[in-house]
Amino acid sequence: MKSRILKAVVAVVAPLVIEFIIKKIAEKFDEQPAEDKKQVPVQNWE
Repeated sequence: MKSRILKAVVAVVAPLVIEFIIKKIAEKFDEQPAEDKKQVPVQNWE
């Protein structure tokens, strides 16, 4: 019986946790390029 309850809880909680982690990672990537954007110098090949 405990096994069924545990599986049900994991089945409900796991997607929520994964979605939360993905949102946090996406926020980090959205913030970094604006602040830490490195520009590569352009060389003119003429």
